[in-house]
Amino acid sequence: MVLNMVGLSMFALAFMIIATEAREYTVGDSVGWNTPTNETFYQDWATNKTFLVGDILIFNMTGNQMVSQVSKADYDNCTKVVSGFIGKEGVSVLEQTLVTSGPLYFICPIDDDCVKGQKININVESTNSGASTLQPHHSAISRSVGIVVALAMYFLTIAH
Repeated sequence: MVLNMVGLSMFALAFMIIATEAREYTVGDSVGWNTPTNETFYQDWATNKTFLVGDILIFNMTGNQMVSQVSKADYDNCTKVVSGFIGKEGVSVLEQTLVTSGPLYFICPIDDDCVKGQKININVESTNSGASTLQPHHSAISRSVGIVVALAMYFLTIAH
């Protein structure tokens, strides 16, 4: 009985740790970071996602692609800025950890890729909005684990 409880506790702890780890988002999923065929492709991709401080954006690039982090004005105007440059030609994968909360703007400053829709803006939420409050995309997993653990403990207690 004691071994079952220890094993169950370790199982529950492992799932709680996984539920609160940073998420990795591959920008554009299987399309990657390339000139899209639809100007709203990247914004559509980001629409239903919740980005938190500590999460990681992964830019998969092929060919002649770059990533620059820019201001809102430069994002809106597709200004080719290299001061916020975070990725360059020839790099096939770039990971960007989200370190601050608030809006972030990324564009491809090559040719007219930005004008064609190779740009994305996201809002990064803080992870410390309250010790007892779980963030939306992590809370469903934690609730499920809690329910499974509670049910398992209940059945273990009535079995012995």
